[in-house]
Amino acid sequence: MEQKEIQALVRSVLAEVGAFNGYIIVRAQSRREWSMRLSNGKFERVSTGWDSGLGVQAFTRGGATGLATSDVLEEGVGQKLVEKAIQLARRNEAIGTKQNRQIWEAPQVQAEEANPAQKVFGEIPLVELEEKVMTLHSRLRGVFPEGVWQTSYRQVEEEWCIGRTDGTLVSFVVPRAVLMHQGTVRNQGKAQSALIHRSGKDATVLFEELEDHMLERKATDRAEFARAVCAASQLPSGHYPLIIDYGLAKGLAHEAFGHAVESDHMTESVLGEEGKLRKGLRVARPGVNIIDGPLVGDWAYQPYSANGLPRQTVTIVRDGVLEAGLGDVFSAEEAGMPVSGAGRAESYRHIPLPRMSNIRLLVDRMFPLTPAEHLMDEVKAVRETLLQYGELREGEKNLLLLGYRGGQVNPKTGDFVFQCDGIIDVADPDLPIYQPSIFSGKILSALEAIRGGLGEGCYDAIGTCGKGGQSVPSSGGSHRYLLMDADQQVSLGGERG
Repeated sequence: MEQKEIQALVRSVLAEVGAFNGYIIVRAQSRREWSMRLSNGKFERVSTGWDSGLGVQAFTRGGATGLATSDVLEEGVGQKLVEKAIQLARRNEAIGTKQNRQIWEAPQVQAEEANPAQKVFGEIPLVELEEKVMTLHSRLRGVFPEGVWQTSYRQVEEEWCIGRTDGTLVSFVVPRAVLMHQGTVRNQGKAQSALIHRSGKDATVLFEELEDHMLERKATDRAEFARAVCAASQLPSGHYPLIIDYGLAKGLAHEAFGHAVESDHMTESVLGEEGKLRKGLRVARPGVNIIDGPLVGDWAYQPYSANGLPRQTVTIVRDGVLEAGLGDVFSAEEAGMPVSGAGRAESYRHIPLPRMSNIRLLVDRMFPLTPAEHLMDEVKAVRETLLQYGELREGEKNLLLLGYRGGQVNPKTGDFVFQCDGIIDVADPDLPIYQPSIFSGKILSALEAIRGGLGEGCYDAIGTCGKGGQSVPSSGGSHRYLLMDADQQVSLGGERG
């Protein structure tokens, strides 16, 4: 179903609300996906998917809510969903569920966003996409035959329309695509893997890769690094001056900080006090900033919330001070923060929750760095820049952490544990490589340790964020690298699990 048809359907559902003395939100979604995976020169999987449906959320006058959904996106379904949602809302009111009337305060919004894709979904036939991905996969295997390679490509297009009984109607299209190479190498009886990606709005990423082979070069570089890691020694546990790449910085900003300022978790957050965001709290040095907001063409792009409000760009930390949180219309007031349109839903089946979009960690004190074509050349450039500006901590290791392999955070205590791909000591002119170590500590201590950045912003570190049983795309980054002082509450040590 096309965007105009979905809009007409949402209008027709709202017209069926009748004399209900409450509030209705209608969410319609149509989602298409193509994906494929190759391993060692052969297709393991090619899949196509399509999903669509309607979600109707009703609110009684008192603020109790009910949600009814259907995977049928067509005329005639809306009236039944409206009746079911109202019935559920009234039942929840009768049993004393928590009530919230903030949706009545939401401003009316009317907007229609054009599809930002250069090549709309289906413009390039699936068989042609398969040929292009096979060409890229085969070329990589030929360039680096020592690795066991898997290549995957995923292309998604989501059409959304959200309408409310106050006259709000917004519609938008979110296209995204990603090409990934994952390689496994062996050395001295050990195995190590490398995973790199190239993302964008649509199949243009394949055409660009066929022309410039940028991802291929990154893949071979990371495979060489992984092979060296296999033979590397383990670092002793300790507290070191660190340089972290933007992928790990995104993980730190997202997992260790972004979730801690989402408005529905203030009673469980180290950045909350008595359920309120601790605005005005100094959490980092002057010049450190954390920003969240949608970027057109980004993996996690979403211009409007699932409640029909514009998604705002929020400066969470400004000049080292906690300034704002990510507030959705239902929990922001209780958390002591403004509504910023942060409500996201995995699909029409789900209740929106406050979530991040693209979160980036930036510092005012930034040193220039020209990206190099190959990994170790860039590491040498990092060392030379740090020497030039007097930023190497003499007499001790200065450790560069590459890659982000996930981790976990306790939002109540602020404790985090992350994993990386490998480590390089840039204080040593020989640039010795070490095995991955656990990167752990307290989030506020880690933020306080940040003293500068290297290179311009890189915001394409992508992933999937899980919360409340829902998964949504996430992304972000920082400068190409962040500099961190040694801190007794931030450690490297232990073997990677």
